[in-house]
Amino acid sequence: MLKTLTLKDFTAFAEAELEFCPGLNVVVGQNGTGKTKLLKAAYLLNRAWPDLMLPQRPLTRKRAEEYFAGRIMNLFQPITLANLIRHGSPGPCRIAGRVDGLLPTVVSSGFSAAELKELLAQFPFGCLTEPLYWNLTIQPEQDVTLTDTNVKLDAAEIPDTAAINTYVPKSLFLPTKEIVSMFEGLLALTLKYEIKLDDTYKDLLASMWLPELSQPPRLLVGVLEKLEKELGGRLELAKGRLIFVGSDGTRTEGPLMAEGFAKLATLLFLFQRGVLSEKGETLFWDEPEANLNPTYIRMVASALVWLAKDGLQVVIATHNLFLLREIEVVCRKPEYLDVPQRYFALSPGEKGVVVSQGKTIEQVDPLPLLDEDLAQSDRYMETLE
Repeated sequence: MLKTLTLKDFTAFAEAELEFCPGLNVVVGQNGTGKTKLLKAAYLLNRAWPDLMLPQRPLTRKRAEEYFAGRIMNLFQPITLANLIRHGSPGPCRIAGRVDGLLPTVVSSGFSAAELKELLAQFPFGCLTEPLYWNLTIQPEQDVTLTDTNVKLDAAEIPDTAAINTYVPKSLFLPTKEIVSMFEGLLALTLKYEIKLDDTYKDLLASMWLPELSQPPRLLVGVLEKLEKELGGRLELAKGRLIFVGSDGTRTEGPLMAEGFAKLATLLFLFQRGVLSEKGETLFWDEPEANLNPTYIRMVASALVWLAKDGLQVVIATHNLFLLREIEVVCRKPEYLDVPQRYFALSPGEKGVVVSQGKTIEQVDPLPLLDEDLAQSDRYMETLE
């Protein structure tokens, strides 16, 4: 679970420190304020430990730096890493963050982290939570030798004290463009060719190829039932092609599905494969409202709150006022009043993007979406006079 994210002289951010909650986190901003880059930076840090531990090899500083250098290039796709340094800054830039990890017994026992903390408080080894802290600097290109990388880990901040078997909850990133209609062709291309497709799509493709679980994830049983009922069916993978099978037996091929419908169907499809199934795991979703009509936006808002209620950490980026209002409507229902919320408003400043944050949408300022909505209302009223 992502706890904090610090950006310094990174892309449009001069300096930003964000604190995330375990529930619903909403990043709001106009186009060009860095919402997607912020989400990708958070995703980068959240996935790093499980990716680095996957080969079951000792973590060394050199291997970690090589991983981050390649991963940053594939996520952000600059010509050189030095291009990620904020314009006008001599560099270096920094990406840092804290991620909470757990020992395997926390996951396999069926207890939540909070329940285990209370249960194990009497034992001398105490709590099993293992916080990990990554601190990356990206150096200007001229400071890099031919045999070196310009991504550096602060030696004092490498999480080498974390147990080798520390479990960091999984992450899933849903990019703006739906992938159902492109699934068959993209999968074939990525397996055979080196194409310019950022890692959020490649990670998603790999996740969608997983087999369905024999039993639905215990954590998400209620959410799965609600989503399947709302959609009136489910996605199925048949001979490399995604097909939506309705509850009435109708079958619709992926390329023929409406984009908004396909996004929600993809979410259900991934949950059925256990891509996210434990408390503390994180869903990143970039502009979930993109190309959706109001009916589907309402469904997305409800699904996001359901997931946060059931224990997943949700981090979204949006510039859609309708989605924000629908989230507020759902969160004000009695059964969802206890869902943790955190809002971040991004706005251009003289020295880079400024981040305002708070526990409610009313606490962040400025909120350009609301300003524009009110301005449009005023313009409309003037036409009636």
